[in-house]
Amino acid sequence: MSKLSFRARALDASKPLPVFRCEDLPDLHEYASINRAVPQMPTGMEKEEESVQPFKQGAVY
Repeated sequence: MSKLSFRARALDASKPLPVFRCEDLPDLHEYASINRAVPQMPTGMEKEEESVQPFKQGAVY
């Protein structure tokens, strides 16, 4: 099984990396379609158990 990674290859320390100022960056709206989300993996729990909320009140007798 391969590990999901955002970088295809390791950084090369001998090559300079570009540095951008916020005014030099393009609008985020242009890149909103890029999806870099990590796919959700199964937890091994039942679906109902995953959404259980913690018990916050004391027991009423």
